[in-house]
Amino acid sequence: MSAARTARTGAVRLVLAALSALALLLSGAATATTASAATTAVTSLDGAWACDVPAGYVYDQVSMNRTCSSGSWNAPQFHLRTPVDGLTACKSAPGFVYDAITWGSACSQMPGVTSNAYHLRTPVDGLTACMATPAFTYDRITFTSQCSLNQGVQATTFHLRKPANGIWACTIPTGFTYSQTIQNTDCSNVQGSVLSTKYLLLG
Repeated sequence: MSAARTARTGAVRLVLAALSALALLLSGAATATTASAATTAVTSLDGAWACDVPAGYVYDQVSMNRTCSSGSWNAPQFHLRTPVDGLTACKSAPGFVYDAITWGSACSQMPGVTSNAYHLRTPVDGLTACMATPAFTYDRITFTSQCSLNQGVQATTFHLRKPANGIWACTIPTGFTYSQTIQNTDCSNVQGSVLSTKYLLLG
């Protein structure tokens, strides 16, 4: 066998060995990715019942039983949910607002006592919400019992606006100033004819 042919054969073997190693590496990466996805799926707590509510979750039901009790009395057990737009939950969540409060027994930790629940919403321009949020301003306050923490009592709602140049707003968001003001009842948090200031945003 010539020296050139021997060199070519050796080179082919090296290439085949490298391809084999690459295939093995990719196979291992695929297995690791599959395992990682499976682990993520397994560790998701959405829909689980737990004795407390970890960060990043809310809950939509409470069960009073002895599963989470350290004695012979009942203690709350929580049905965990990942907060999403449109979910009715027993508490609000960072990054969300709510546009309605309802009452019922699902969130109550006392027999025969109703408790409030919140209809979670992702803040968007034009949404009327029960609370203001730092990323938005608002251009109108209204009053309704739909947002009240006390049944039958009216509470404020806020017509959210994404801050932008040239809109009228009740507050001046960070990074903006204003070029004009008017006085009207749009931004008043007191029902009736109490005037408040509205600003034409500049920014």
